[in-house]
Amino acid sequence: MNDAASHSPRLGVPPQSPGDHLARVRAPVTIGVVGPPDVVQTIMSLDAALGGNVRLIGAAHQTVAETLSSAQTVSEQADIVLFTGPLQYDLAAEYLPIPSTFVPISSTSLLSALIRGSADPAIDMERISIDSISLAEVREAYADIGRDDSRLHVAPYEGPASVDDFGEFHTELFRSGATTAAFTTVKSVANRLAEAGIPTVRMSPTTAVLRTALVTSALLGSGYLLEEAQLVLMTVQVMAPVGSGHWGWSNYRLQGTRLAVHQVLLEEVENAGAALVAHEGMTFGVTATAGALRRMTDDLHVAPFVDRLEAALGLRALVGIGTGGTVQEADANAQRALGLAQSHPGHPVQLVSTDGTVVGLPPRSRRRPRVVADDKYAHERELLRRIVMALPDTEPEPLIVDAARIADALSVTLRSARRILHSLAAAGMAWTMPPAPSPGGGRPRQRFRLMIGKLEAR
Repeated sequence: MNDAASHSPRLGVPPQSPGDHLARVRAPVTIGVVGPPDVVQTIMSLDAALGGNVRLIGAAHQTVAETLSSAQTVSEQADIVLFTGPLQYDLAAEYLPIPSTFVPISSTSLLSALIRGSADPAIDMERISIDSISLAEVREAYADIGRDDSRLHVAPYEGPASVDDFGEFHTELFRSGATTAAFTTVKSVANRLAEAGIPTVRMSPTTAVLRTALVTSALLGSGYLLEEAQLVLMTVQVMAPVGSGHWGWSNYRLQGTRLAVHQVLLEEVENAGAALVAHEGMTFGVTATAGALRRMTDDLHVAPFVDRLEAALGLRALVGIGTGGTVQEADANAQRALGLAQSHPGHPVQLVSTDGTVVGLPPRSRRRPRVVADDKYAHERELLRRIVMALPDTEPEPLIVDAARIADALSVTLRSARRILHSLAAAGMAWTMPPAPSPGGGRPRQRFRLMIGKLEAR
């Protein structure tokens, strides 16, 4: 009796359908779907069940190598990207300007594949090789159907590099007679195995799993849009030079300094998609969204403005940041944050959020990042570290470089600089950007975005 009750819905509480969850999507959300054509097509067929507030855009790729370009293309039209599996997510998610998630690999995909594979009498379900799914989930699935799992061979997904070994894993086991078939989630692996004459069953997410992933994406996308719409106000107060205590300069010099400060702030603000307004004296206001704030602060890890102002003009600044649902609320929080910055020496930037939480943001550090030995890309990481350390803090876009900037920073030839950038791109530590026109005309400059997050080996 207890067991039956534990698996039945509570009396008076009907089970929630996807439509019930989607009713919580308060803003129109566009989901970009990225993955192999067959899975993307299946997800797109669920569009009608999602309701009017959710729209799907498909971006299928024929090879895994096309994942990033497909995701970047669809991200220009979508609010969130749904990848059809963790492989696609790991290859592209960190390079996108919008949030993303993926369809999880689970034992339900294996159970569905086992049912399809049972139609082939040559396949012994207790002597197969399985990739992507963890050993624990495989054992649980086999326990559910009452089958022996002692002769199964499992290679779980452990990142994109592990996929490179899936083909050899299945092939060696089948050729040795240890298995009768290969079960894989990766389309390219399934195609290669089938071409080699190895019985292969592709594991794909079930419709129920896809529908749940869509609902999750819609809710995440809706939350992201609502957060983006939250107002952020900042007050930047530039301090008088050390020792003077006040701006005792001539009006001409003061106005020149004010213009210089305005220019420095304007570069940072425009790069993040925010707006700048000059108040009286040496006080400036910034109006932004939560997304712009994250861009200016590296996801609330570093203080905005203070390093640039000190490096470029030798001036210190205090910054109060406030968030809120209205202008009045955000402004009140910004003024409170500025007061905290004024009363806490050594903590020049303070943020007060909508719920009253106070966060102090530290100035950007140029400490030497840790480089891990015994690393496949240790040489490239060291090159990236040298470049980051060599680029001055005063540059408006220190993460976007071309061969000329690298040559100048490292004191090498243009040819060597190009070779360095291409080696970083091949190691995933730089992202190739669209060419930019050369200032003097001629051949466009090839630009690269340095992936600073790759400085730590994973």
